[in-house]
Amino acid sequence: MMNLLQSDRPVPRVAVVGCGAWGKNLVRNFAELGSLAGVCDSDSQKAQALSSEYNVPAFSEEEVFSHASLDALVISSIAPLHARQGEQALESGKHVYIEKPITLSVHDTKRLCSLAKTNDRVLMVGHILNYHPAFIALKTHLPELGPLKHIYANRLALGRFRHQESVLWDLASQDISLILALAQDMPQSVAATGQAFLASEKPANALLTLTFPSGLTAHVHASWLSPFKEQKLVVIGEKAIAVFDDRRPWAEKLQISRDCFIWKDDQPLANDSFQTQFISLPETEPLKNECLHFLACIQKGEEPLTSGLEGLRVTEVLEKAEHVLQERNK
Repeated sequence: MMNLLQSDRPVPRVAVVGCGAWGKNLVRNFAELGSLAGVCDSDSQKAQALSSEYNVPAFSEEEVFSHASLDALVISSIAPLHARQGEQALESGKHVYIEKPITLSVHDTKRLCSLAKTNDRVLMVGHILNYHPAFIALKTHLPELGPLKHIYANRLALGRFRHQESVLWDLASQDISLILALAQDMPQSVAATGQAFLASEKPANALLTLTFPSGLTAHVHASWLSPFKEQKLVVIGEKAIAVFDDRRPWAEKLQISRDCFIWKDDQPLANDSFQTQFISLPETEPLKNECLHFLACIQKGEEPLTSGLEGLRVTEVLEKAEHVLQERNK
């Protein structure tokens, strides 16, 4: 599914802005793809260490946004900086990849989408699970599930606690992206409950309910307060149920259970003799797939799977959910 780079075109030259825990993974992947041309971090020692490791320049923030040697910037800084840094990069004529969340508001995301269109630049958001072999396979098996009835997602862990954005923007954004991709529609209503715990109006635990025009419903549980990790997406159709469990071994990450229901008088009855099949998957790194897709979209002038507009749709859902939570806390 992932685009391959074209050998007759130069590989885009990329600098990573923000080289923390996740940024280091982006640096490694773009280096392995032969595209890394620089690093930038507010911590100059961190930037210098990666500069030495990968033999690329360590740019200052003043340099990196306008440096003529760079075709694209990969922004993996803290979320409150995404809007400003994305805008600066696009105005400088760079293609831009921004780690999720793309920004923290619909207004800022619309601004980035407008700039990308005006400047004819690729704008992509790091909704990495769209590039996971299990989710790619799930989409190919979707017709086997029949009409979708309900989707639920659990993304739970203990920390890392953030104080500038809530768990919605940190964790729920990934599953909202997947749910919108499966529904191929926007929800007509968004409900949410949550517990702040750490900072006022910044929930560390949240439960979202999305209702779609087709009647499909979805729940997303995102939490920094769980003593165990869970990364699971369950997709329930009339004919079968798919489970994408990223905590399982590769051979068991995607399973489809068929004939779970017996329909009688338009009502489902549980079928205890349902059959479960594990779906064979290629063991490829989702982040490598995502980075490769970004580079290929630049080469070919194509819109990414997780484009700025896809990021805007996710941001619209998140902003509605956060508004509901704020109203509840008044």
